[in-house]
Amino acid sequence: MFRRTLLVAALAAASLAAPAPAEAQQLTRLNISMQPALYSMLPLHLATEQGWWRQMGIEPNFSSFPAGPPQIAAAAAGTWDVGITGSAPGVLGAARFNIRTIAISNDESATNVLMARRDQVEAIRANPASLRGQRVLITVNTTVDYVLQNCLNRWNIPRADLQVVNLNQAQILSAFSTGEGRLAGLWAPNIYTAEERMNAVPLCSGKDVDAIVPGNVIVREEFLRANPDMVARYLAVFLRGIAFMKANRDQTVQAMNRFYQAGGVTVSEAALRAEIDRRPIFDLDEQIQLMARAGGPSQADRWYEGLSAFLAQVGTVQNPPAPSAYLTDDVLRRIAADARLRAFALGQ
Repeated sequence: MFRRTLLVAALAAASLAAPAPAEAQQLTRLNISMQPALYSMLPLHLATEQGWWRQMGIEPNFSSFPAGPPQIAAAAAGTWDVGITGSAPGVLGAARFNIRTIAISNDESATNVLMARRDQVEAIRANPASLRGQRVLITVNTTVDYVLQNCLNRWNIPRADLQVVNLNQAQILSAFSTGEGRLAGLWAPNIYTAEERMNAVPLCSGKDVDAIVPGNVIVREEFLRANPDMVARYLAVFLRGIAFMKANRDQTVQAMNRFYQAGGVTVSEAALRAEIDRRPIFDLDEQIQLMARAGGPSQADRWYEGLSAFLAQVGTVQNPPAPSAYLTDDVLRRIAADARLRAFALGQ
């Protein structure tokens, strides 16, 4: 997702890494790209804290990027091998740099939201047409703009009937807090700031209108071809983090708080728990099911079709490839077929 300009120190420097088991294999350096203080990156932080990299024979070298576009652009120089990014950068990377998506990091649909003030939201729900001529604060050509488009379609309101004001997320929060705008298009964790400090509530999210916003676990195609075993071990580590998060809610909240604070983001415990509740994550078997093409497009393919059409419409990605060209379940199936990797990925 196109988001945030916060910087963070390398995960390894902030870790409380567990000691390596005696049977750990020799470590191989792996260049990993990420963004700071994002929920989808949390499994990488957990892996560092828990010592899982060493168990898979990986020495992680993290590169932190302030947002998706520069992260994807760095792939052209081969400065990273694998990573986590948002859905829009994932499509951009597939179109320009042969980036492959090997798993879904999380479903961000419920955290890309049009927010309204609490004292106005019921009136808007009862009569969406009342939004005509009103100012909507949005970061254009991003996933929350994709949500806006789909919400407007649901309400039968042409975009031209609104006053769409293009602002970055920090500017939206500042303007909305002073009474500007009828709606604010925000993503996490900004939605929690709006809820807790501005008495705002969700009006329409991607989840509400089937505008699915998945996150991407990615790899450079060249690196995948040359190092399929390493990529499988990397993904197994990420999935181990997913398994931990599903089984250990309180510990996940604590780890998330450490990770967010290291990235310069301070939110309440209620917001951290809301992140977990609103952003579904998928273990190994669920990932395989999402990616399965049993005689037709996979569930994940269908998620990306709508987003790709939007990105082409607004000119962010010219002629985006079909999702089947860059979404691959090869690495997931490689893990599932290896008893050791499968058990590790599932936290068994």
